Amino acid sequence: MVIDDNLISGVLDTLELPFGATNQAIMAYHRVFVRRYSNTIACLAHLPRTLKVLEMAADPYGMTAVLKKHLFDAIELATFGKHGDTTTIRLAVGSEQYQFKETKFNAEAERWPYADESFDLIICCEMLEHLAMDPMNVFTEANRVLRPHGRLFVSTPNASSFQNVVKCLSFKAQSLAPHYRAPKSMEGIYQRHNRELTPPALQAMFSAAGFNRENFSTTDSYHFDSYENNIVSINTLRTIFGPDMRCDTMNFLGRKSGPVTTRYPTTEELYLASDHP
Repeated sequence: MVIDDNLISGVLDTLELPFGATNQAIMAYHRVFVRRYSNTIACLAHLPRTLKVLEMAADPYGMTAVLKKHLFDAIELATFGKHGDTTTIRLAVGSEQYQFKETKFNAEAERWPYADESFDLIICCEMLEHLAMDPMNVFTEANRVLRPHGRLFVSTPNASSFQNVVKCLSFKAQSLAPHYRAPKSMEGIYQRHNRELTPPALQAMFSAAGFNRENFSTTDSYHFDSYENNIVSINTLRTIFGPDMRCDTMNFLGRKSGPVTTRYPTTEELYLASDHP
């Protein structure tokens, strides 16, 4: 299997979503993220198809369809909502019909409604940056519901990317989605990026939660905008900063190696020690 943008586009070309009248708008959203989807699939393609998988923040299900079509047979879904409520999500890719159990809960504020050691792999794509209060709850609960040596995969924007360096020099907001929202509910708060992480911060969270690093890389998933800066100056900056861990998206695959060691890590000012015992 060749992992590239064409693989993702091939799924999206025949994907039928459960959104009725808004399907066209959601499909346009998925088209924006074709490169990110293909980067994620490349990170996971070596894993056995037989793993029992939990996909976090699965809605609006483009990644779900790709994962089911090309990588894993047994996938459950999770999304934000009233704790413990479940529904059935139905998708089609061409002539293939898929259905998934989806469970609702607040991933950063609640105990996840799964038994201990329920899954082999948890996939968490572009979710951490939306969390507002306690992202370590994701890591500690993932440790609990993963089987021994189970894996947690996270993709999330890289706050220290070269693209953000250029944005900073151009007096632009560095986040990919910095917009304030009108949060009539917690769902509104979660629509924006509340904090984007750096590579050291993401490593610290995995380590604190009892995960060893299996693979950690950054990839470019989004269009690079020079923001009217001189391209010669930008190339000089690239030389100064170097390419290492400077792409716009972090991809971290960690393997459960033991229990949680630090519930509130202070690396990169993730948590204030004075707030917690």
